[in-house]
Amino acid sequence: MDIASTLVREAFFPLWAWWDGDGELPRHRHAYAQLDTQGPAQVREAQLQGLRSMLRHAHSNTPFYRERLDRCGLDPEQFSGLADLRRLPLLGKAEIRDAGDALIARNIPAADLLPASTGGSTGRPLRFYRDRQAVHRRKAQEWYFDRWMGHSLGEKAALFVAASHYQGAGGRLKGRLRNATCERLLRFDPARTDEPSMEAFARAYRRFRPAVIKCFPNALWVFAEFVRRRGIQLPPVRAISCTGENLYPHQRELFQELFGGEVFEKYGTKEAGVIACESAAHDGLYVFSPGVLVEVLREDGEPAAPGEMGRVVITDLFNRGMPLLRYDIGDMAVAGPLEPPAGGPPLPVLQRLLGRDRDILQDEAGRPRPGYLFVEVINRLNLGAQFQIIQSAPDRVRVKYVPDRDEPPELAPLAQAYRELLGPGVALEFQRVTALPRDPSGKYRYVVSEIPPRPRAA
Repeated sequence: MDIASTLVREAFFPLWAWWDGDGELPRHRHAYAQLDTQGPAQVREAQLQGLRSMLRHAHSNTPFYRERLDRCGLDPEQFSGLADLRRLPLLGKAEIRDAGDALIARNIPAADLLPASTGGSTGRPLRFYRDRQAVHRRKAQEWYFDRWMGHSLGEKAALFVAASHYQGAGGRLKGRLRNATCERLLRFDPARTDEPSMEAFARAYRRFRPAVIKCFPNALWVFAEFVRRRGIQLPPVRAISCTGENLYPHQRELFQELFGGEVFEKYGTKEAGVIACESAAHDGLYVFSPGVLVEVLREDGEPAAPGEMGRVVITDLFNRGMPLLRYDIGDMAVAGPLEPPAGGPPLPVLQRLLGRDRDILQDEAGRPRPGYLFVEVINRLNLGAQFQIIQSAPDRVRVKYVPDRDEPPELAPLAQAYRELLGPGVALEFQRVTALPRDPSGKYRYVVSEIPPRPRAA
């Protein structure tokens, strides 16, 4: 490890944590590093204690959960295990929107409630709050998994994600100083995929020499296809972390071929951070059980058996500002074994993730436009409707929408933003519908490309 990385880890990181009021971060980071020394039974017992504590807190401090827990007869003081928890109804996104402030804990100061929103993979973002301490713990949670990739705090990373996932404020003096002395990130702009911009980024990448890549697979795929097409040689990285959307085998293969690092799939969400990650054995995704309880449920609500597909339901054990108990997050997964594999981390396992794909659209010049760019526009405009964007031909895009109210959303700003992304030569059609269909995974696809993929060069 170079001297700069050591300086960041030992000096600059603690200083920035203190400056930002994140003084507990180093303690959490150290505590989670000891997790792998425990046994599965010890980990399960600690999670049960965390779950019991969250139930007590939610019942005592949130009107929504006091009424909900009382109605289903779940007394936190008598709570004994997961069988009791299953008496609690699932919590859906619509219910969260309807509940509003009734979900917010009364004992958390308003100054410690930090607003956030999901990426809108269901076609409509979900807005929620996290308390400050939960945000700090989520950072340490991600660093715990980074260790599995051989990535240490302070080492350089290239970031291929949506702008809303950036940490810090890179455009301001403080953000630039933080990046230079602590984060050490090189950010790829997914809105700039023209040849000159990607050539400039490739040059910056060579100079920067990142230790790892962190990406949305489709964003890195755009750059990887450019690198391969142009025959560009890049310095190898140690590992590649993929999250935010489905990672496909052909993507994993290409990333390892072009960038040289071992690929690790992570399951990341805005609501609960990096929930799970592959180990070096690549035998499933291990769930960070101190911070989140993950259930995989069949359609009848019963737990899925190992190897069986089901819907992912999470209970956040960190966020006391706005507790999410048995939250149906909208994802699908295959349940893992009842016990973690021998010799691996002592954590619960998901066999694989399903139904988190995001297509890439094309602008009028044939340049790729990752799907999350279109969702970010919807997030920013807050139009009060559910959307699905379908590209049936290079010059034709249809936008289906289901309004939340009788009054239709203002579509002109959306059309203008999409024309900037796609070009004026792409015809946009808006179609009001009563519902958006689900795909076989059980999720809405917010972006659908019906254009056949171009054949790969030999």
